[in-house]
Amino acid sequence: MRRASTLLALSCALLISQTSLAKIWRVNNNPGVNADFTSLQAAHDGASAGDTLHIEGSPNTYGSCTLNKKLTLLGAGYYLEENLNLQALQQSSKVGGLNFQMGSQGSLVMGLDFQANTVSIFTDDIIIRRNKFQSPYGTTQDYYVGQIQIYYHSNNSAIPANNIIISQNFGLKVGINYPSTGILVTNNLLEVEAYHGDNTAQVCLGAHASAILLVQNNVMRRGRVTANNSNFTNNIMFNGSFDGVGNLYSNNIASGTQFGNANGNQQNVVMTNVFVGEGTGITIEGAWKLKAGSPAIGAGYGSTGGNPIDCGMFSGQNPYILAGIPPMPAVYSFEVQPIGSNTDPIDVKVKVKSVGN
Repeated sequence: MRRASTLLALSCALLISQTSLAKIWRVNNNPGVNADFTSLQAAHDGASAGDTLHIEGSPNTYGSCTLNKKLTLLGAGYYLEENLNLQALQQSSKVGGLNFQMGSQGSLVMGLDFQANTVSIFTDDIIIRRNKFQSPYGTTQDYYVGQIQIYYHSNNSAIPANNIIISQNFGLKVGINYPSTGILVTNNLLEVEAYHGDNTAQVCLGAHASAILLVQNNVMRRGRVTANNSNFTNNIMFNGSFDGVGNLYSNNIASGTQFGNANGNQQNVVMTNVFVGEGTGITIEGAWKLKAGSPAIGAGYGSTGGNPIDCGMFSGQNPYILAGIPPMPAVYSFEVQPIGSNTDPIDVKVKVKSVGN
């Protein structure tokens, strides 16, 4: 597990460093903004393999896109109105579905708001990281939920898509439809749509009988998990069920007996004792942080007194990052003096910060 998490960090760092040698394109569809492109598909078509698309915040969607070249897609993040001092413009980068075809191997997607749309993967070596998939209806933030579906090579349906990293995403379903290997699902909030109700048998994480997954440090909010011969570690199943054989379970926490109580697993845990939960002054994402005294604190695999490891999405090698901010500089404050003169030039004050990898 440590090796897989280290691979995730190295892979992302390599992808981002490589893009520094290629062209960076600005994608913005706000009126009056002079950008390179105003839609995601046009930006893809106009870019070259290895380029980066900076998809800026907007009240309008940038649409869907089919990718057949290696690109890095970086958005502004999400829930920015709740997580202050992260971006000066508190609009997310809204997109439709993405379709990864052969040729797009090595692509990275980060910081996008998918608004309950679908990412379909028909190739190897794709990283989907720090994105929001759930979408609200009224006051129910996860009334609709988007998904990632992993299939086969678009030019050869006999070869499943392999080596896919799904990490630090918020509010999504995952389906592995063929006998894929090298599937890492880590530090996500996995769930199905709220309109199904908490007792639903709808699948939030479903895998082909011969697919092999490493699933760690996720929160499974609602729905059924189906997997075989895979590894589940440091997850918290808030509500739902589990089907499968040949799996390895260690240091998971569940509301029922889904993981049993051997190998560091905890069962029949009262979830109100685990998470901070909803309340005044608590953000949508922050509700899934561990409360003081939570049985998930220090309960993770490999935890020691000097190096405690928690269960859940905010711990492990790649903790969940609030608002899905990509690890690059972001302007979070922009102040301009309204009036100037020849003797008193206009003052501009810009504040920039960056989150870690």
